[in-house]
Amino acid sequence: MLSTQTLPQATTDIARAKRDIDEFGYCLIANALTPAEVEAARIRLIEQAAAELEYGLAFEDGGPEQQWGAFTDGRGRLRRQVYTAVAGGVNQRVWMLVNKGRIFRAILFTASVRAIVDHVLGDDYLLSSYSANIAKPGGVAMNLHTDQWWMPHPIERGPSPVPIGSITRQRPNLEGGEPGAMIAPCVCVNVMWMLNDFSAENGGTCFVPGSHLRGRPPHMERDADVETLAAEGPAGTAMVFDGRLWHGTGANISSENRYGLLTTFCGPQFRPQENFTVGARPEVLAEASPALLALLGFKIWSGYGRVESPVAEYIAQGERSLGEMQSAQSA
Repeated sequence: MLSTQTLPQATTDIARAKRDIDEFGYCLIANALTPAEVEAARIRLIEQAAAELEYGLAFEDGGPEQQWGAFTDGRGRLRRQVYTAVAGGVNQRVWMLVNKGRIFRAILFTASVRAIVDHVLGDDYLLSSYSANIAKPGGVAMNLHTDQWWMPHPIERGPSPVPIGSITRQRPNLEGGEPGAMIAPCVCVNVMWMLNDFSAENGGTCFVPGSHLRGRPPHMERDADVETLAAEGPAGTAMVFDGRLWHGTGANISSENRYGLLTTFCGPQFRPQENFTVGARPEVLAEASPALLALLGFKIWSGYGRVESPVAEYIAQGERSLGEMQSAQSA
């Protein structure tokens, strides 16, 4: 039985929050967003979600047959599922929030939260994804998972039991399913921003405290009875958690929607979930600060992410390589 008395509580003490995420895999930042920021973000999200529904562009999951992440089979082959309410989806996802409101871009630079991300990921990192999950009444609990399933686990010397390009959400590279003495480091961090009060009843994120140090992802059958907690807190709270933490959206058994923004940051070595260098809108980039451009992957890191020269500082959207050339003398 988990004792909530010893688990992290919402705090404005950043040093305390850093200790919490190290030990338990998560921390809760109280009043991360002001009431005005919460209201602005919630209104903009509701407007955007309604428009995407109206135009037939909504992504709806959270039903028994519409689990997020189930779009490939165990071998990574794409399943041709349609994520709509007609096909069984309940919750609504809104993707690529960098394009969908200034308030969302401003939230990325919340100092208290970024201090925790800096603590875990270090000097340089990327925005991997920035979305919203509107958990609606009737939405079922998501399967427990980690958000760095793609990170290879340490193995003994010799060939990997699963080659790097064959790792999937259902197929880690752990032979026998249990790690050795060493585990993979944290290379991504999530932030769940609560835009209304989160509770166990309205689908607050379910998670297993301390599971970030277990060194493996959860196994659907073997870990079916593991004890979980629900992320709870008033609007404006931010839950910052290690990408290795076992977690998933909770079932919404209430009569109201649960509104949350989900931000994922990852190390600069890794491929982001959302392709911002292609998908960021020109009008967003035109007014983007250098710090936002760096998060979106436009800043070159140690020669990586370049188009031509490894000593350039940033790339431009749509930048292309020089292509085939001939000197004037050889023409």
